[in-house]
Amino acid sequence: MSWGRRRRRFMIWESLAVLTANNGTCAYCYEASQTMDHVIPFADGGADELKNLVPVCRECNWSKGGKTPPAWHIGIDLRIRWSGDGTPQGGGSVDNSSLRDLYLSAHGEVLEMLDRLDEVAAEIADPKRLEWFRSRYGYLGYPSATNGAPRARAICEGRIAEAKKQGYPDPVMGHEEAVALARTTRQLLDAYFGSA
Repeated sequence: MSWGRRRRRFMIWESLAVLTANNGTCAYCYEASQTMDHVIPFADGGADELKNLVPVCRECNWSKGGKTPPAWHIGIDLRIRWSGDGTPQGGGSVDNSSLRDLYLSAHGEVLEMLDRLDEVAAEIADPKRLEWFRSRYGYLGYPSATNGAPRARAICEGRIAEAKKQGYPDPVMGHEEAVALARTTRQLLDAYFGSA
């Protein structure tokens, strides 16, 4: 249980590293990611660390709530496909499947989802990728009411996509990249403090 535990605040670079993983899409439904989800719910003792976070849309995050991905997926699947009529042996679904057959089908889908979540977690935890984000955006610090990950993401998304294509190059920046980072920094500062 999470009694007595406090959630940590993630720095903007950490949020960017999570939100842009999985091509910037929700790990559950592939819509654009908008927030981060604890795969193992924090309330149930899940780690409040990058390795337990995935990018998600707000709808999936709200729907999943404090459930684990398997419990959430199977619950949704059975609500959609099992009408509650008939018997556990059949008659309660559109295709007359038994409750066991529906569960086994959902079980296979859950295993595929867990494989995808492992891939996303590996992308987020990649040391070279994390160092790239930390070295480029560590200076942004913690989010505030006016300066947070969504604003930084909107401004930096092009650079992040280009870095992904290049395999997240060495943290030591060349002249061109330093100039581009200075421009990005200026945009972020103007957005934060307002243009002078």
